[in-house]
Amino acid sequence: MKVLRRMVHLANILIAAEDPTLAQELLRQIRRHGYEGRTAASLDAALAAVRQERPDMVLVGADVDGADALALAERLKAQPDCAEIPVCLLAAARSPSLKARAFAAGLDDVLSPPLDETKLMARLRPLARLAIMHAELHRRAAVARRLGIEIDERLPPATLDGGFPILVVGPGGPDLAASLSGHQVSLAADPFEANDLLERNNFDAALVLPAEDPSTYLDLCAHLRNNPRLFNLPVLVVAEPHRLGEAVAYRHGASGFFVRPVDPAELQSAVNTLVRRQRQRWMIREALGRTLQPGTRDVATGLYNRAFLDTYLADRVPFCAAHARHLSIAFFRVPDIEGVRQHFGEEQAKHLRLQVAQWITGLLRAEDLTAQYEENEFCVLLPDTPKEEAEIVMHRIAGVLAYTDFAVKDVYQPVKVWVRVGAANLQADDGVDTLISRARRDIVS
Repeated sequence: MKVLRRMVHLANILIAAEDPTLAQELLRQIRRHGYEGRTAASLDAALAAVRQERPDMVLVGADVDGADALALAERLKAQPDCAEIPVCLLAAARSPSLKARAFAAGLDDVLSPPLDETKLMARLRPLARLAIMHAELHRRAAVARRLGIEIDERLPPATLDGGFPILVVGPGGPDLAASLSGHQVSLAADPFEANDLLERNNFDAALVLPAEDPSTYLDLCAHLRNNPRLFNLPVLVVAEPHRLGEAVAYRHGASGFFVRPVDPAELQSAVNTLVRRQRQRWMIREALGRTLQPGTRDVATGLYNRAFLDTYLADRVPFCAAHARHLSIAFFRVPDIEGVRQHFGEEQAKHLRLQVAQWITGLLRAEDLTAQYEENEFCVLLPDTPKEEAEIVMHRIAGVLAYTDFAVKDVYQPVKVWVRVGAANLQADDGVDTLISRARRDIVS
């Protein structure tokens, strides 16, 4: 298989900015973090690049030749073939009215000065993953069609009907909640109470107002980013600058940062933008679920079946090789399922196999694909994910499975399992067979 030997990257970003110094600096910054991109200095050049190359994201500078930045962003969002592409606007100055206009136009984020690399990347990462989710939906729908299943992959715009649930954490919560009237605001006095509420409820966004010592509030942000169920939850931090720096908040997983006192209209626009993005994720997740139907689904586990996996890989491996994109693959073999079958019977083994499959999928992102590979072996594909990140996920899943007491039907004792794991990342000369062989090397020996 002939491939293009280029630097493997996470996403393609179009930078539309008239100022060449700004454009090149932004390009250097994103490349330092594993992204690739190109620049366009004018409205026409940016629109042409989007139509021809379909980047994963567009970053619009404050000035663009031929149009103001917001007008360009609005043009992009108005085109049906570009509507899914996340657009982030770099504002020349803080402006609540600009943020409100950007939200109304459907933009995905607005970055106000001061802008540094930590802030830039913290805000771009979730937009890149949103683009990956959209691409994954189209990819799986195409595979399903090849297997005779028609999936409607068109999604309506995410709308906000008001009244969405928001968690506000910190002693200043009651005062801030007044600016969020019309929504379902839950108050937590501290991060410990917030953890309890997060375990028992679903929220569209969280606002964190650190107390005098911000350490436990930062720990809460970091905990959310490492929680498989909550890692996509938008978190806005609102703090006095002498108490907590913006860069520190972003390094701990904040989605946005506001200096107190905060402008209510600006806060409302930011919350609305994040909630709309969250609801887009949910719609994509639901649509991805519709690709699991008879013909693509393994009956015993509810995962994708081997036919879907093989068809998917036959398309995805050449695409990633040709476009220099990451693709990581991990395998989980659970020998104990066979032991349960021998000691207790086939029905009990099926019950344990189903539980293991559910635990694995529950610990993954929506865009990650899990398939039944062999009877007691599971395959996980992580699109646009470097191998080192995939290995962290793999070992976390293996650890959770090893420490879980499984309750198996008609087995009157907890069942423990141990897991053999292996992973690999697509290399330049890989085909499907060599990629799978390298990933399974440690579990079949």
